Amino acid sequence: MKESTLVNKVIIGVICAAVILYFAVYLALGFQDDLVTTTAYSYSVDVGTEASGLLVRQEQVLPNSGQYVDILLDEGEKVSKGGEIALIHSSQDSLNTRQTIQSLEAEIEQLEYSLSTGTQTTNSSRLDEEVVNSMVAIRSLAAEGDLSTLEDSALHLRTMVFQRDYVYGNTQAANQIEKLIQDKKKELDSLNASLSQVSQTITAPTSGYFSGEVDGFESLITPDMLSSLTISQLTSLLQQEPATDHSALGKVVTDPTWYLATLIDQESVSGLLEGKTYKISFSHDYYGMISMKLERLVSENGQTMAIFSTNTHLSDTTLLRQQTVDIIAQQIEGIRIPRQALRVITNTVTDEDGNESQVNSYGVYTVVGTQAEWQEVKVLHSDDSFYLVEPVDETASSRLRAGDEIILNSNHISDGMVVRS
Repeated sequence: MKESTLVNKVIIGVICAAVILYFAVYLALGFQDDLVTTTAYSYSVDVGTEASGLLVRQEQVLPNSGQYVDILLDEGEKVSKGGEIALIHSSQDSLNTRQTIQSLEAEIEQLEYSLSTGTQTTNSSRLDEEVVNSMVAIRSLAAEGDLSTLEDSALHLRTMVFQRDYVYGNTQAANQIEKLIQDKKKELDSLNASLSQVSQTITAPTSGYFSGEVDGFESLITPDMLSSLTISQLTSLLQQEPATDHSALGKVVTDPTWYLATLIDQESVSGLLEGKTYKISFSHDYYGMISMKLERLVSENGQTMAIFSTNTHLSDTTLLRQQTVDIIAQQIEGIRIPRQALRVITNTVTDEDGNESQVNSYGVYTVVGTQAEWQEVKVLHSDDSFYLVEPVDETASSRLRAGDEIILNSNHISDGMVVRS
C-alpha cells in the first residue's frame, strides 16, 4: 500500500513539473517580441554648405513720370526693345476704368474656356472633385509660402466654379454662358469707348526681363564689379539696407546671365572647385534648386567668397536679392537603413608585435530564408533617423543590397540563427 502511494506521488510530481515547464515556455514565448523587419533601399543625400548670398544682375531702372500707372507686364516677363511696359493715365478715374477692363477681359476668357470644355456634358461629380482639389492646392501653396503659381491656381479654381455653378443651376448652361459672354463684351466695349485719354506709354529702352522691384542694390553692385570684388566688400554689401526708390516704375534686367555672390564663414570648403557646376538651394521665396557654375573662389581670414553664374531661371528669381542659400558641394549615394538596424560588433585584434586592440565592425542582420545573416557595412552619412551605408566589400556575393529585408528589434541574435519558421 505504501509502495502504491509512493508511485502515485512520483507520477503526480512528474505531471506537475511538466505543467510548470509548459507554462514557463508559454510565458517566455509570450513575452518575446515578434520579429520586426524593414526593407533597405537606395537613397541619396545632398550635403550642403550654408552661405549668405547676394543676387547680382545687369539692371536698368525705369523712372516713373506719372501718378496713375498701369503696369502691363507680369513680374519676370520678357520684353523686347520698344515693347510696352506701362501706361500712364491722366486721372484716377481713367486708371480705375482700365483695371475694370482687365478684370472683364479675364472673366470673358474664363467663360469662353468654360464653354469650350462642353459644359452641357460635364460630369458634375468630377467638377466637385476638381473644385475641392483646387482649393486644397491653393491652401497648400499658401501654407508653404509658395506664391509662384498661386495666380494660375486661383484662375483655375475660378474657372471650375464658373462651370460648376452653371451645371447645377440650369440644364441650359451653355446658352446662359453664351448670353453672359455677350453681355460682358458689350460692357467691355462701353468701357473701352469711355476710357480717358492715356497721357503716355512707357516702353522698354532695351530688351530684357521686367521687374517691378527696385531695392537700391541696382547701382551698388553690378556684374562688372565681381571680378575684383573682395570679401570685405561683399561683407559690407550684405550688411547694407539701401533705400528703396519708391518713385521708380520698375527695372529691366538686360542680360539673361545673372550671378550669386556668396560668403561662407569658413576658409576651407570641401568639394568646391572653380569651373564646376553646383546645385544651389534657396532658403525662401524660390522653391527648388538651380544649377550654377562656380566662377571665382577666394579664401582669406577664415572666410570664403564663392561667385556663381547661370543663364537659367531668371524669370523666377527677379524678386530675389539677399538670400541664405545651401551650396550642394557633394551628393552621397548609398543604402538607407533605420538607425536601430545598425549594430556594432567589437573584436579583439592582435598585431605583429603581440599588442591587442579593440576594433569595431558595423553591420546589419538580414533575413535570408529562415536565418539571420550578418552583412558588414561602412557608414557614409548619419542623420537623426537613418544611416546611409554601403557594403564593405562591393564585390562579395553575400552583401547588403537595396531591397534586402533587415532586422530591427532582436538584440539576442547571431549570424546563422533561425529567426523565422
